[in-house]
Amino acid sequence: MNKKEQKAAQRAREEDVVLTKVLWWILGAVVLEALLLLLNKVYVHFPAGQINIVLALRTMFNVLGVALPICFVVLTIWAVMRWRAGRSAKLAGILAVISLVLGACAAIISLYYSKGISFLYVAVPAVTVLALIYYLYQREFFFTAVLSALGLLGVRIAPQTANDPRTAYGYLVVLAVVLVAGAVFFRMLQCHKGTMKFMGKTVNVLPENANYAMLYVTCALVAVVVIAALVLGGLAVLYGVLAAWLLILAVYYTVRLM
Repeated sequence: MNKKEQKAAQRAREEDVVLTKVLWWILGAVVLEALLLLLNKVYVHFPAGQINIVLALRTMFNVLGVALPICFVVLTIWAVMRWRAGRSAKLAGILAVISLVLGACAAIISLYYSKGISFLYVAVPAVTVLALIYYLYQREFFFTAVLSALGLLGVRIAPQTANDPRTAYGYLVVLAVVLVAGAVFFRMLQCHKGTMKFMGKTVNVLPENANYAMLYVTCALVAVVVIAALVLGGLAVLYGVLAAWLLILAVYYTVRLM
C-alpha cells in the first residue's frame, strides 16, 4: 500500500469514528425525547390516582439534580488525571458527558417542572445539533454556534425580568460573563496561533488559519441583540437576526470545507 492509499485508509477510519459518535448523539437525543414525552404524561398530565408516583418522581429529580453534577465533577477529575498520565480518558469522558446532560435535565425539571420539560423539548435537539457541528465542522463554527444559541435563549429570557427576575437576571449575568470570557479566550488563542497550555501540555484548540473576526463579531452581535431584547422585549426580528447570522455562518463554513 503506497502513501496515498494509506492516507485514504486513515481518513476513512477517522470518518467512521466521527460517524459513530454522531449516531450515538442522535440515538441519545431520541431516547431523551422519548423519556420527556413519557414524563409529560405521567409527571405533568397525570391522573389523580398517580399522585404517589408524581411525588416519588419529584423526590428523585431533587436528588439527581444534586448527585449527578457531583458525579460529573468526580468523573471530570478522573478523566483529567488519566489524560495527564498519558492513558485513555475516553470512558471517563463519556461518563462525564452523560452525567452532565442527565444532571442538567434533572435540575431543570426539578426547578421548573412543566416549563422545564417544555424547555428540554427544544434544548435536547439543539444540543444534538451543536454536537453534530462539533464533529462535522470547524471548531470555530462550533464556538460561534454555541454563542448564537445562548443568544437566542437570552432573547427568550431577557423580557421576563418582571415575571421571573431571578432567572432572567441570573441568566443575563452568566451570558455576559461567557461573552467576555469568550472574547478574552479567543484573543489569547489568536496570539498563540490557536494553541493553549493545559495541565502542562500544549493543546491545539483552533487551526492557524482560523477566522477570529467571526468569533468577535458573534460575541458583539449576541450582546447587542440580547440588550435590545432586554429593552424592547422579545421581538421576532431579534430572533431573526441571530437565526440569519447562524445561516450565514453555516454557509461560510460549509464552503470552507470544500
